[in-house]
Amino acid sequence: NYGIIRDIMQNHLLQILALFAMETPVSLDAEDIRNEKVRVLRSMRPLQLANVVTGQYKSRTKGGVTYPAYTDDKTVPKDSLAPTFAAAALFIDNARWDGVSFLKKAGKALHTKRAEIRVQFRHVPGNVYNRNFGTDLDRATNELVIRVQPDEAIYLKINNKVPGLGMRLDRSNLNLHYAARYSKEIP
Repeated sequence: NYGIIRDIMQNHLLQILALFAMETPVSLDAEDIRNEKVRVLRSMRPLQLANVVTGQYKSRTKGGVTYPAYTDDKTVPKDSLAPTFAAAALFIDNARWDGVSFLKKAGKALHTKRAEIRVQFRHVPGNVYNRNFGTDLDRATNELVIRVQPDEAIYLKINNKVPGLGMRLDRSNLNLHYAARYSKEIP
């Protein structure tokens, strides 16, 4: 009845984003944490249609197997426009997060199943590497990814200098993959 936006985006991912972006609470009491999360949500810029992409999966055939469309499900009305995929760029207008885009993306029946938040960090003014690398560096933004499912993980994509005397940049991932690091089940 609700689609991916109300099911995942406005509930699960928005909660994680608020927890991530909030300032340190006075204590770990529920009310103090809630107050900081509310402060983040109040600082959030209204969502612009230009910063949102939605879609609904259609039927497809891969390797001789046919996968049904969303509206092929008996419980879904044939004329349903409920989105099964959504991506949105959110912005928080406060001193800490000014100019940083938070990318939320979730979907059903994708080639890869995932729900995650991506934080793309802004470029620093007066970048000393621009002389050596031109605009290539601008295409590779440092990014923090919080993957909720599957394979819960937190990883940081960073631009780093390749060791040696030359001035060449590379892109690296610093990865905390919970299943590889901890043998306990994640609740």
